[in-house]
Amino acid sequence: MTKLEINEAIIHVPEGVCRVTDLIERNISGIGTKKYYVLTPVYESGTKIYVPADLDSPKVRPVVGESEVFELIDSLPSAESVWLDNDKKRQESFTQILSRCDRREMICLLSTLRQKSIEKKKLGKKFHSSDERVLRETQRILFGEFGFILGISPKEVPDFIENRLGKGA
Repeated sequence: MTKLEINEAIIHVPEGVCRVTDLIERNISGIGTKKYYVLTPVYESGTKIYVPADLDSPKVRPVVGESEVFELIDSLPSAESVWLDNDKKRQESFTQILSRCDRREMICLLSTLRQKSIEKKKLGKKFHSSDERVLRETQRILFGEFGFILGISPKEVPDFIENRLGKGA
């Protein structure tokens, strides 16, 4: 893992934006003494996450810069659909996308699910609960990071996106 700095903001999957608050040593029986980064989620007080300092973890990555946030938002209207008609395969695919936490894939996922939700409502049908759950999780992760970078609340991000794109996002 790249050396993290105290007070640095990072993304931890699945918690979202976290601050590195400490580097501690812990003695684990049978393993010995190991160093751990202590992460505190920005939007959840009271929670602490311990991440081994010596492992390269795909669950920890840097936050994006403001220009990348704008680029990702601007790509929403042209994002490629990741929809699969088979419910089981779709959920497996969506779970993999969320676990990789690749922002570009997540933008495609966000766009796809929002579009399918609108289509279902127009047809008077319910949006599948598992798809709704994935949509909420995708929004939580992306909107948390975007809000943090833009200096706004995650709840304000949908309006920010709508205003930036000049229409309903």
